[in-house]
This record gives sequence, C-alpha cells and structure tokens, in this order.
Amino acid sequence: MKITVIMGIYNCAPTLSDALDSLLAQTFTDWDLVMCDDGSSDATFDIASRYCAAHPEKIALIKNEKNLGLNRTLNRCLALADGEYIARQDGDDLSLPDRFE
Repeated sequence: MKITVIMGIYNCAPTLSDALDSLLAQTFTDWDLVMCDDGSSDATFDIASRYCAAHPEKIALIKNEKNLGLNRTLNRCLALADGEYIARQDGDDLSLPDRFE
C-alpha cells in the first residue's frame, strides 16, 4: 500500500524544512511526495529543490510559472500521484512520525 502526499507550497520558506523533515521521519516508509511551488517569491522553491535532490526516490517537485491558487496547484500534484492513497500536507504542517501507520 503506497501513499502519495500532495503539497502545494507558496512562500513557506520559514516552515518548509520542518514540514518535510516530519514526513521523512515517518515510521511507515512506502510513501512519496509530490510538491508544487505556486510561484513563491521567497526561498521556498530553493528549499524544496534541496530536499528533492537529497531524496529523489521520495520527493518530486514541479513549479507553476505564476500563482494559480491552491486548488489548481493541488490538482497538478494529484495528476502525478501514483499512490493507492492520497494524503495532504501543507508547507507549514507537521506530521507525527506514525501518521501514516
């Protein structure tokens, strides 16, 4: 059973690393993450890119050329999701380590 987490990210540089670290600490390991940057003007895309490069087997990153809003951004993520289940997380959310268990 695979879980795909979809995450629309927009100007969440101060919290994104903690959010991603909380996913990487999951005790259930059959998951992946699809993030879409929605035209951020801060370091959000750079932070997301670093995590994607460090964990290419777990994290995919796409980018909107302009801000499309959360609904359209999440739909772009959903189009790339291949998990049996879909989970949502925002760039300022923290997941407990056993969230997916």
